[in-house]
Amino acid sequence: MTRGAHRASASGPAALPRRPFAIPDELTCYFDAPAEPSNIHLEMLVPGRLDPQAFRAAAIAALAANFRASSRRVPHGPLSRSYAWEHPASLDIDPVSFASFATADELDRLRADFISTSPSIDVAPPARLLLASGPGHDCVMLNAHHAAMDGLSWLELLRAVGRRYRSGIQASAAGEAQPGADPQPAAPPVTSPAAATAGDVDAPGPVPRPRARRPGLPARIAPDGGGQAGYGLRLILLPGVPSAPELSPGSKATLNEALVTALVAAIGRWNAERGRPVRVVRITTPFNARAAGGQRSAGNLSRLVTIAAIPPAPGVGLTPLLQEVARQTRAARSRPGPQVGGGSRSLAVAFLPVTAKRAAIRLALRTAGPLVCDTAMLTNLGNVPDPPDFGQPGPITMAFTAQAQMPRGLTVGVITAGGQLQLAVRYNRALFGEAAAEQFGTALMRALDEVTSTAPDHAGVTASQV
Repeated sequence: MTRGAHRASASGPAALPRRPFAIPDELTCYFDAPAEPSNIHLEMLVPGRLDPQAFRAAAIAALAANFRASSRRVPHGPLSRSYAWEHPASLDIDPVSFASFATADELDRLRADFISTSPSIDVAPPARLLLASGPGHDCVMLNAHHAAMDGLSWLELLRAVGRRYRSGIQASAAGEAQPGADPQPAAPPVTSPAAATAGDVDAPGPVPRPRARRPGLPARIAPDGGGQAGYGLRLILLPGVPSAPELSPGSKATLNEALVTALVAAIGRWNAERGRPVRVVRITTPFNARAAGGQRSAGNLSRLVTIAAIPPAPGVGLTPLLQEVARQTRAARSRPGPQVGGGSRSLAVAFLPVTAKRAAIRLALRTAGPLVCDTAMLTNLGNVPDPPDFGQPGPITMAFTAQAQMPRGLTVGVITAGGQLQLAVRYNRALFGEAAAEQFGTALMRALDEVTSTAPDHAGVTASQV
């Protein structure tokens, strides 16, 4: 365990287990704001129908059994210098709700409303689940506060819900239901961005000699039709998984490297079309920092890495850019580093009350943020060979998104399951309007076509705008 093991939250018989916030947990709280929630969204389309009561029982039991997923923030005063999690004996609220939809547009509206705010971390659990029933299939959605856990951990929570659901249904059918039973069958290891992101099927090859970091102010994405509060979301489902090309004999690019390359190129072209000067595009990408053998460890265990590159001029091919992105990615993977940048880390550990640290970080975002923050984020949960299983035969479609606070204002979430890649462009409405978000999504897919050697047939791409 990091930053302290479980300990009593107070003396006496009513003491609850506690755990101090890790630095990424604390920073996520400071970044959280009503119009810019620090939440993670996972969802899956389930073929067929789920039993609502069995789903509720499975979700509550799975959350209660997970320390991180069922914790709440310890009450604190204005002079408290840090936060801590405490684990209550039972959940404070029922985290499960139900809805129905008749069309894809209605599902989009349900999703937009469901993920528009972060769940409170002051009550347990810091997550909400929605079971939405539509024509021929159900949709399971998870809205979770990022301070509690990262995307891989919340994905594991959904797996636990699926296990309990199947167990409950089977026991009920046999007439011997046992509430609270949680079989833990052997499962294949989680495929993580650090070990093997989607497309990482070849040896990465040698790591080239590191070069000096590119100087200059980071590019900001040119706003278009923005000025509103909140987030928007555009989901793009590919009918297959693109294949990245070889960089050199015996060394193939990974899909994650191709995705970062496409995002750099799309941002460069977007800005050029709007008269912005050419600047270095910096993409934040999380690497899984879990120790070997701990791929199912719960918490915020990702390391934020910046990939910086200058977009090529119009008409120039993307192969040199892909090579540069791959060089930086592999160099970053080959050496250890802190989970977050030095500036944010210094503020988080400063000997100041949490109220002062939050105010300082929010002020820094508004003033110095545009000068130093990365341009955008790409977060890839990779290929999921063992998606959450609710016992329904048929293809599973998953989606994943993360927060998009300004000044970045744009996060691309990627997850691959069932042989399909779902790409989600989550954007800050201060940056884009809906029409602009659609145009940017199209530009991103065009760049991805250029940088992948066997692009899927995008005539079959489906997209939804929230």
